[in-house]
Amino acid sequence: MTVQIKKPFNEQYTLIIDSDMQAVDMHITTTTQMRWDFTVIKVADHSLEIRLVLLDHILLETNNPMVKEVSQVSQVFSRMYNELHVTIDKKGMIRQIHNLDVIQQKWEQTKKELLKSVEHTPDIKGIIQINDELFSTPDKIKKAIQANEFFTTYFSYVYGKELPYIEKGIVKPNFFNSANVQWDISITSVDSQHIYLEMKPSFLLSSGFYNKAYSQFAEKIDISKLFTQMKETGNYQIEPGSGRLAQAIIHRKEKAAANLYTKVSYHFMSEEKYKEKLKNQSPKYTEKSKAIQDHFPTQKEKEVYKEINGKKYTKEQWEIYESKQWEIYAKKHNISVSDDKNQKNFPSSRFLVDD
Repeated sequence: MTVQIKKPFNEQYTLIIDSDMQAVDMHITTTTQMRWDFTVIKVADHSLEIRLVLLDHILLETNNPMVKEVSQVSQVFSRMYNELHVTIDKKGMIRQIHNLDVIQQKWEQTKKELLKSVEHTPDIKGIIQINDELFSTPDKIKKAIQANEFFTTYFSYVYGKELPYIEKGIVKPNFFNSANVQWDISITSVDSQHIYLEMKPSFLLSSGFYNKAYSQFAEKIDISKLFTQMKETGNYQIEPGSGRLAQAIIHRKEKAAANLYTKVSYHFMSEEKYKEKLKNQSPKYTEKSKAIQDHFPTQKEKEVYKEINGKKYTKEQWEIYESKQWEIYAKKHNISVSDDKNQKNFPSSRFLVDD
C-alpha cells in the first residue's frame, strides 16, 4: 500500500504545538496554534499542484515573556511564506514555486520596514543581510518553504512510500537541535486509514554525542552521567478515497536527565476534527494563564509557585528568574537581547535562519 493524495480537494487545517523544555535551571513551556487553507489544485501522475494560505499563527500560551518577543519576530518573517503556490512530488517535496515573485516582493516590503529600526536595533543589519541572500536565491527559498510546519507535519515520512516501510541510518539532529544522530524509522499500517510511525536512534549514543549535544550545560551538570532516551512516534489517520490527511498526532521526546529534557507534541487536524476537539474539551485557558499573557499577577501568583534548592519563588519572582536564565541561554546561542526594555529584543540572524 502506498499513501498518496488521489484527487483535488480543499480543506482547512489546524496545528497545535505543545512544547515543554527543561534546560537544567531554565524551564520553558509554550502552546502555539497555526491554521491553513490547503487546496490541491491538480493531481498528476508524479506531482501535485497546491495552494497553501496561512490563516493564523498565534502563541497561545507561554511561561516566559521573552518567548513572546521571539515569537513576534518569527511571525514577521513568516509573512513571506503565508501564501504559497507550488508543485510538489507525491512525497511532499517541493519541485517548483509558482509565486516566487510574490515571496520576493514581500521580502522587499518587509526589509523597508526593518530598515527603519536599524538605528535602535543594530542587530537588524545582520538579519537583513542574511535574508537578502536567502530571498535572492530560489533554492534557499525552496528549502525554507520545505521546513514549513505544514510540510514537515502533513507529509513527514508517510506519503509516497510503499508500506510497511523501514529505513535505517537517517541522519537528523536530536530534538534539542544540538547534534546529529543516526535514526531508524519504521512505518506500518493496520489498514488503509491508520498509519503508525516510530523513529529512534540506530545505535547507543556515544560519548561524542553527549559532549556535543549538552556541552552548553557542562558547567551545571555532569555530562558523563547522562543517559538519554530519545524517540518520535506518530499516528496518522488518512481519509479513504481522497488520500487526504484527516488527523495526525506526533510526539517527540528527548530526556537526558530529570532536569534536562525537551518534549514536543503536534496535533494536526482537519476542520471536522478540530471542531470535534473544541466541542469535547473544557476551556483550556484559565485565569492564571490569561494573567501570564496580560502581565497582571493573580492572588495565586503571589503565593509560592516554585521551590528550588530550598529557595521559594512567587509566580512573579520565578518569571524574573527564568527571564535571567533565558538571557544567559540567549547569549550562548547568539540571540541578541536588548538592555533597553522599551526596545524589541530581536534575535540574531543565525537564530532566525535556524528557526
